[in-house]
Order: sequence, then C-alpha cells, then structure tokens
Amino acid sequence: MFQGKNVLVTGSARNTGLGIAKVFGSYGATVFINGQSAERVAQVVETLNRNTSADGERYLAAAADVASEEDVARSFALIEQQAGGLDVLVNNACHLGLGHRFLEMPIAFFDEVLAVNLRGYALCAQYAARQMVARGGGAIVNIGSNTADRALGDRAAYIASKGGVESLTRAIAVELAEHHIRVNCVVPGYIYTERWDTLPEEIKQRRWKNIPLGKESSPNDIGEAAAFLASSKAGNITGSSLLVSGGIDIQLVPPDCAV
Repeated sequence: MFQGKNVLVTGSARNTGLGIAKVFGSYGATVFINGQSAERVAQVVETLNRNTSADGERYLAAAADVASEEDVARSFALIEQQAGGLDVLVNNACHLGLGHRFLEMPIAFFDEVLAVNLRGYALCAQYAARQMVARGGGAIVNIGSNTADRALGDRAAYIASKGGVESLTRAIAVELAEHHIRVNCVVPGYIYTERWDTLPEEIKQRRWKNIPLGKESSPNDIGEAAAFLASSKAGNITGSSLLVSGGIDIQLVPPDCAV
C-alpha cells in the first residue's frame, strides 16, 4: 500500500509510535524513525532492519526534538537528502503532561507540554508539507486524544494541547487541500504502552470496564488507522477525526455504575 513512499513517524523510538512505524513498514514504506535520543533511534533502526526481510534499509534514522525548529529543520533536510522528501507524516510525538494539578502548575510546564504536543506538530507539518508540495501531494496524520472532548483531572496542559491538535488538523486541511495534501487525525482512548505494565491490577480492571469492547487499543490498532487515513483508500477524506477507542466515547457510564 505504501511501496515507494517515504514516511516519518515522530516519537517512533518506542511505544505507540514504534507500532505505527512497523505498520507502515509492513506496507512497503521507507520509514524514518524519530526520537530525541540519536543513540536510541539508531538502536531501534538497527533492530527493525535486522528483523525485516526487505532488501536494503526499510527503516532510517531521523533523530530530532520536535519542539526545536533547528532540530526539525535539520531532520527534514536529512530526509530530503536521503529520500527526496516525504509522502506521509504521522505526528505522534507526545509529552504526557503528568504531575501537576492546575492551581499548582508552573506555566513553564504548560509551555513545555504544548511545545511538543502542538507547536511540534505544527512545525513538522509545515516542513513536511513543503516537501509534499514539491512531490505533488501527500498526507499528514495527527495523533490526538479523546481527552480533548472528555477531560480528566490533573492533565490541563495535555488536554489543551490535544484539543489544539484537532483544531490544527482542520485548519491546515483547508489550506493544504489545494496542494493535494490531506490532513486527518486519529483519536485514541487508552493505548497499551510500557506504563500499563506498572499499573496496579485494580486500575487496569477499572479501565477495562470503561471500554465497551473490553480492551485498550494496541499500537498496531493506531498504526492501522493512521495507515488507512494516509492511504489512497481515504483519498477523499480530509479534516476528519477517527476515533479508535474501543467505544469508550459512546458509553455514558460503565455497566457497574449504571442506575
């Protein structure tokens, strides 16, 4: 589905981003792996290429801090030099924004979260779109969160950033349509990551009860949704948000809370 296409997945050296990158790689794309640590990214790229049966290097390194324009510019210059430019960008890099209640939250922390989760998305989308214009079109997929519409406590900065991601998706979808660049958003609920392995069993059970389908999304689930939105199968879809949450967004309360 993506044979001959170049894809960058930000925040792809671990967890959800790594799962997304593997999905695009399985569909034939050349995938650039991104993370802040060049050493970590290099290790992931080596492992992925060792475990693929493709000729040559299916995965390439593009280490960068997405909150730094200098880093982003350097990374995109490398992508253009190595592959001629991008066809697909998946904005996935994420600051979880944990640790502060709103009244005690330093505003510098708010800025730090938005620098990754919103400013970083805009930066990468801008640089990617410039390359896509030169290539005749492309697709951008932003990873949002259902918390943008269903707020949690103690996550004000994160939730504000994810609300901004959906608004940014619609705004740039309108502007980039004339260049044949489609922009969409995948909206997950719970996703299985390393953090799940450290959660107490009662917390995991509570979370599963919140989900009508009874299980959290996997990184592969998110990757498949992103691949669909980036593919020709979604060729007339832009500015849309696709929920991938096991139904958590449609349920008023879990069954054990129903009255």
